Formats: sequence, structure tokens, C-alpha cells
Amino acid sequence: MSIQKKLKNFYTLYYLLTLKKTFEGDPGKIKADQNKKIHEIMKRAYRIPVYRKKFKESGTTPDDYHCSEDLVKFPTLTKPELRLWMQKEWDEHPEKHDDINVLSTSGSSGVPLKMLYTQKEQAFSDANWIRALSAAGYHPLRGKMYSFQTSHKDPNDKSRDSIIQKFGLMRRKVVSEDYCVGDGIADTIRDINDYKPDMLCFRRNCLVRIAAYSKQHDMPIWQPQLYVPVSEMVDEVTVKLLNETFGPGLIDAYGVSEMGSCVYKFPGNDFYYVANDMAVANVYDKNNQLANDGRIVLTTLYKKTYPLINYESLDLGKSYVKDGLRYFTAIEGRMNDLVKHEDGVESSALMLMRIANHTVGLSQFKFIQESYHDMTIQLVADPYNQSKSKEEIEQHFIDSVRELYGDEFAIRTEWLDVIEPEKTGKQRCFVCKVD
Repeated sequence: MSIQKKLKNFYTLYYLLTLKKTFEGDPGKIKADQNKKIHEIMKRAYRIPVYRKKFKESGTTPDDYHCSEDLVKFPTLTKPELRLWMQKEWDEHPEKHDDINVLSTSGSSGVPLKMLYTQKEQAFSDANWIRALSAAGYHPLRGKMYSFQTSHKDPNDKSRDSIIQKFGLMRRKVVSEDYCVGDGIADTIRDINDYKPDMLCFRRNCLVRIAAYSKQHDMPIWQPQLYVPVSEMVDEVTVKLLNETFGPGLIDAYGVSEMGSCVYKFPGNDFYYVANDMAVANVYDKNNQLANDGRIVLTTLYKKTYPLINYESLDLGKSYVKDGLRYFTAIEGRMNDLVKHEDGVESSALMLMRIANHTVGLSQFKFIQESYHDMTIQLVADPYNQSKSKEEIEQHFIDSVRELYGDEFAIRTEWLDVIEPEKTGKQRCFVCKVD
């Protein structure tokens, strides 16, 4: 193991000790700190060929960038551009392989992206995640966490609890989501009830399956102080189901795999904080101008070797700016969730997803565009809320789709016990099968 990898835990501890403990504070000081970091990251980016080209394209230099508002002058970075850059870095610098962490992600496109992190960058990302959980009320030393084993963990890794965990500090139980299917969910629920965690951390689709199984089989489940669905965004139907099952301690964290989470909604809040000391989360309209509603465009302030600058997240958000700082009120979904029409026009699937909002008697839903003229709607009933019949819910969905698209689609409804996640492990509310 390289020296850098051995030092990663020390880097993480250092960042934990030096990061601000909360995302609140004097807006002027927060903005000034962010402004300084923006200028520093742009000076570093000027030495990176992929960004040097963008400086030339925009006719700007690092001296033109001193705040988040200035970033609108800089061209955005797309996922295909990032994929090519990361692969080039990996191929041309084999001497760095031992010191670099590689996070591979396929995303909704199914095309792999190899994201490179130095040990310091990975340590900062880890420390920021611990900081976010702490800001929500979780105590990382005394707390007990029950979480899933990530797909990035080496299956041959036989590491055991550290000495500090053997003394009852930083306790956590890591389990495989492979057991969180079918009647194996009953064992997972019993295990959670025995462990009584303060924090529950699973992918959204797994938490939904646990919640649905708990309700369908009348199995009470331990309500942790806090819980966080990761890797996938939550919609209103999901929030309602999770709150009914696990209680009010939902942390809604937003980010992208390429940089980690940077936007957080904590229990009791109706808005999302941005971690302004580690990222910029701007919102652009269709003309690439700053707006309150539009595309979320992200810039990392901690990734200095492999920074993301004006990265197109492909997500949509609603936000407002107060005292110079941006807050989000909603994270709406992927821009590549598009309904395709025979005349070549594409339209957002967000309007479809909103049909489920405030629909009682429903625990899961999914729209599948099978062809230009065929759509399947998969539905899962809430067995404990039958104030609307299946027929009424079906008709609501059918009428709403027809209100949007007229007679463009022949609609088929399908009632299931559970909607399984994609092969990637993600739970998608809309899938388009049209090439």
C-alpha cells in the first residue's frame, strides 16, 4: 500500500477537525471564504489542459473569477468531456495509480465513468459527509450506524473493526443489500430491530422495499434518530412512505457520484443548505444565465488535482438567493429523463412524475415508455391506506397522462407487490426504451 493511502485516515481526521461544524453562520464570512476558494481553484484549473482550452474559448483568465456569480462566464463541463479527461489521465500516468482512488459509475446512461480522486480529495469528501451527518444531529463517536456495503468495496476485503470501534466508539454495522429482497427483508428488519441504530443509511430503493415490506407484513421496525437515502433522489411519495415507517428523521442529501454530496435538507427544514466551503451549486437557465429555477451546475472547491468546474449535473432544481448564498427548495430530477415523441421532439418526464404527488394509497410508481405510442405504468398499493381504490388510482394516472399527451399513448397499467431497482441498483421513476 502506498504512503498516500496509508495517510488517508490522518487526512480525514485533519479535515474533520478543521471544517466548520455546521452550514450556518455569518453569510458575509461564508461568501468571502467561498470567493477566495473560487479564485484559487480557477488559478489551478488554468494549468489543466481541458480547462485551459475553456479559458481560451471564453476569452477569460483566472483573474476574471472571484465569486460564484463569475462562473457564468466559464463554459460548462459535460459528462462525456469528463469521461475522456479522466480516462486520459489514467492511461497517461500509470505511476500515479497506487496513490489514486478510482470511483467508477455508470449512472443512468449506462456508460462507465472512471472518476479519479487523490487521497486528500477522498479524505475531504469523507470528512464532509461525516460533517453533514453531525450537523443533522448524529454523533459520529457515540452513534451507531447501520449501513449498506457500497459497490466500491473490495469483496475480498476482510478488514475488521478498528481498536476504537472495539471500545464502543464510531460503531457501525455494514450489511449487503443482496439480502434486502423478497423474504430476506424480514431478516433485515429483525436485524435492524436488534441493533437499534441511531442512523440508518441505505440506497433509496432499499429503504422503500424495507418500508413496504414492513407495512405489508405488519412487521414493526425500529425508528432511528436519523436516516438517509443515498445514491437516488426522493420524491414526495417516497418521503411520505419513509416518514410513516422510519419517523421524521429524514436527511435528504444531494450530490453527484463524481464529487459526493454537497446539498442537504435536514429534519424540520423546508430548504436545502449548500456546503459552500466545498462546492458551488449554481442554477442556470436555458441561456446559461444564473436563475432560481433551472439546471444545477456544480463546481468543486476541494478537488484541486481533478477539479470539476461548471459541471453539468443533468439535474433540475428550484432555489433562491439570500444574503448572497443560494438555498434550494427542491431537487427535481434528471434532465435525461425525457419522453421521446415520433416527430423528434423530446419533453421532460417531470410532469409525469408529478402525477403521483399527493396520490394517497400509493407506495411506489414507475412510468415506462415502451415505444412512441405505448406506455406502461407500474404501481404498488399502500396496504394501510385504502381511501382510494386501485381503479380510482389507475384512472387518475390514465386521465393525467392523457391530459398531458392526448391520445399519443396507449396506456397499460400494472399492479406489483414491489418495483425492483434497475440492474445498476438505482430505482428510476421513468424509463424510456425508445432509441
